[in-house]
Amino acid sequence: MRIFLTVPLSDERFNAIPDIGLGYLATCCREAGHEVYILDCLLEKSTMADFIRCLKRYKPDVLGIKTYSCDIKRTDEMCQEARQILVELITILGGPHPSSEIPERIFHQIPNAQYAFAGEAEAGLPEFLARFVNGTTDFENIPGLIWRDDTGAVRANSKVYTTNLDTLSFPAWDLIDPRKYNWGYSYMTTKLPAAPMVMTRGCPFRCTFCGSHLITGRHVRKRSVDNIINEMKMLRRDYGVQTIDIVDENFAFDREFLIEFCQRMISEKPGLLWNCPYGVRLTNLDEEVIVLMEKAGCFGVSVGVESGSDRILKLIRKGLTRETVVQKVQLIKRLTNMMVQGYFIIGFPGETRNDIHDTIELARSLPFDLVTFCPLRVTPGTEIFTTLLANSVISLELDYAGLGQHYFVRSYCDIPEQEMQKLYRRAYFRFYFRLKVVLNLMKRMSSPAHVKIILNGLWRLIGSHHKKD
Repeated sequence: MRIFLTVPLSDERFNAIPDIGLGYLATCCREAGHEVYILDCLLEKSTMADFIRCLKRYKPDVLGIKTYSCDIKRTDEMCQEARQILVELITILGGPHPSSEIPERIFHQIPNAQYAFAGEAEAGLPEFLARFVNGTTDFENIPGLIWRDDTGAVRANSKVYTTNLDTLSFPAWDLIDPRKYNWGYSYMTTKLPAAPMVMTRGCPFRCTFCGSHLITGRHVRKRSVDNIINEMKMLRRDYGVQTIDIVDENFAFDREFLIEFCQRMISEKPGLLWNCPYGVRLTNLDEEVIVLMEKAGCFGVSVGVESGSDRILKLIRKGLTRETVVQKVQLIKRLTNMMVQGYFIIGFPGETRNDIHDTIELARSLPFDLVTFCPLRVTPGTEIFTTLLANSVISLELDYAGLGQHYFVRSYCDIPEQEMQKLYRRAYFRFYFRLKVVLNLMKRMSSPAHVKIILNGLWRLIGSHHKKD
């Protein structure tokens, strides 16, 4: 079969990086004997007309769309247009939204899609395609599949997670060539081409706001260091990659694994720098590990702080205290020259003005090179979503439009929404409008991509004054 996988059209997302999720799926489909094409609509700056032209040229049997909550309207439009052109086309959704959304609601939101996969789809998608090839429509026991049966009822099979990650062949890098992308995962990435990599999957922690476990499960699974180093060497040799963006949820979860990885990077010298832009857990870092990471080529880490209030940190079950944040961030900056980026969230249920003030002032008081203040995104499957739904603060008809934008600021506590939006802007102005921060960013600016990231951030921040929420 001819498989067309795509990062969809989006009115909200702009930062294009190689999509290794689609890369892994492309490899699985190829190994099952299928032809695969990947279109990254963000990279290509595609319009609907561009997408249609690609469909007509490739004439696929299957269209697979990586679906984000903020893009459900555009995703449905793509499915509708595609099925009008290719009437026999099979449309499949995957990615974050179908992994977290209530199964019965997926086809209500995206009625022109026929199937969806929740969780990791490397096992389920090839099996699904094989049954089509064999002419059967018995979809029982296909891992993660969501579909409508003959009566129209929505069915959802259990998710299955790959136990041994080494059994997965490398992503189809020829279809997501890093040389085509002009920036990395975050501002910290300075040397291009950059390639994202995942070393582990799964998250055992119980943060109330996070739904990552809905995609990769609770159990942390690790690739072997041999497998990781081999992929890095291949990326360096075949694609000229200079930087690896480690986009794991829990790269530093296993201390011995992290130490082994660093030691191998030091001994084998693959000629690559690396960073952890997705975030490492501060409680898992100590002096030995921090020093070893920099020696092994790590130039930057992001840390999920979330709040400067111990009360809120306890409420969201972060497993972190303000004191620990201060100690660990100061330790990293004292021992190394690594960049440190802090991730914060404002707008938690039960949060007060004083809590938000504490968050802003904690960010300002620490030697962060960068910070991101993210308004709370209430997404299905998280404990916060379930609680707010039960208390009638939100409804199942939650509007996801704007979810990918920084101006999407909502209040889920007693602070009025308009004031919450002002507090959000104040957080950014208080941190970034300081001479030492500006000079530090300018010093580290090394590419047009960096300029674009900064200008885009300023536009979103300033533009939030004029957006109707």
